[in-house]
Amino acid sequence: MNNQEQIGEISNPLIYIVDDNIQNTFLLENLLILTGYNNIWTTNDPEALLQRLLYKQPDLLLLDLMMPKISGFDILDQIKNQKNQFGYFPIIVITADAEPKSRDLALSNGANDFMTKPFDFNEVKLRIKNQLLYKSLLDQLQNTNDHLEDIVAKRTVELVKAKEEAERNEKKFRQLFESNLDNINLFHIDESGPGLFFESNSASEEMLGYSKEELEKLSVKDVDLNMSPEYFNSKFELLKEKGSISFETIIKRKDGEQRIVEVKATKIEIEGKCTVMNIYRDITEKSKYIEALLQQNKTLKEIAWTQSHIVRAPLAKMMGALDLINSMDMQKCDGELREILEISYNAALELDQIIRDISDKSNQNQISLDL
Repeated sequence: MNNQEQIGEISNPLIYIVDDNIQNTFLLENLLILTGYNNIWTTNDPEALLQRLLYKQPDLLLLDLMMPKISGFDILDQIKNQKNQFGYFPIIVITADAEPKSRDLALSNGANDFMTKPFDFNEVKLRIKNQLLYKSLLDQLQNTNDHLEDIVAKRTVELVKAKEEAERNEKKFRQLFESNLDNINLFHIDESGPGLFFESNSASEEMLGYSKEELEKLSVKDVDLNMSPEYFNSKFELLKEKGSISFETIIKRKDGEQRIVEVKATKIEIEGKCTVMNIYRDITEKSKYIEALLQQNKTLKEIAWTQSHIVRAPLAKMMGALDLINSMDMQKCDGELREILEISYNAALELDQIIRDISDKSNQNQISLDL
């Protein structure tokens, strides 16, 4: 395993060496090459470094302090002031200036490490390795942060779209809910019984006579006249089994009026709670109409029975008498009498057929209504 593989955390790091003494740059460069680093850029001109930093940042900078025109302190100041443009990279100061104040000033201005000349080769290698490891860990952290930011940004976009879609669906549901002509109430339910209405449409106010605020203080027990423990348990068990049931009941409005309604109850889940959506359709007028038809049918049936049993009885006697007369020798009767008898007999037959037809139609109406 070579030295580069031992570092492992960074691949082919780019290292800059800046020193006005060409012998020092040559010495450091050879030391790095022997250690396994080959991606190295050196200069004896600090101005060249500042120009290069504008388009290419290193993974590590080895910087001398004591340089003419532009000192190492000037370089640290410019890097510090332009950190948004230059980005971050660790800096090891290697200088012959051993003054504590120089060390403090360099470290306070952004240097990550400080070494004095002459230096120990092994110490330089270890410090370079440590700073590259630190830079690698920061890069990994930054990459992770960037990746997380991308995920968060993507997820945020998805959440915004989902929120907008939910709002559109909510708006559609609200429009359908409010525009429905049937009374709709939503309430939570469990084994203990139905909860209060927490959502009611505008049709509820008209059918039940209560405002929406008043309905929020009521439950189905307050409006369904058939409600009892047995009634609730039977409907609730059926609802749990089938998920949706239909039945008829009688409700009581706020003004005391009773109305017959057809109920469509559907079990749904809202916010993790078992919820029932009750749709009431007023069938009072329909029920009255059916009741009127049943009464009419009963009357027709009575008429048909009267015709078939009471009216036809004397008619049958009359027809029997006419049959007896017809069996006699009609030649002995004068022509006018024979004509009268024939007319009477035919009229009796016609009347009998009319009664039969009325009875048949009454029976047909009864069968149709029963169906």
